[in-house]
Amino acid sequence: GLAGDPEVGRWLVAAGWFCHGLWDLAHLTLERLKGVVAPSFAEWCAVVDVLVGAELSLLG
Repeated sequence: GLAGDPEVGRWLVAAGWFCHGLWDLAHLTLERLKGVVAPSFAEWCAVVDVLVGAELSLLG
């Protein structure tokens, strides 16, 4: 069986996707992270991460 409530798990996974989207934006804005990842990839990944996080949050 499951170790926890599936609803809580969904919210935790959604939060992880959102946080990863913020991390991708950090690659675009923080000077020390520039050049680690190609800007086009960080932008694309940020959009995908936020959209997946939003979908998981709105899923009901």
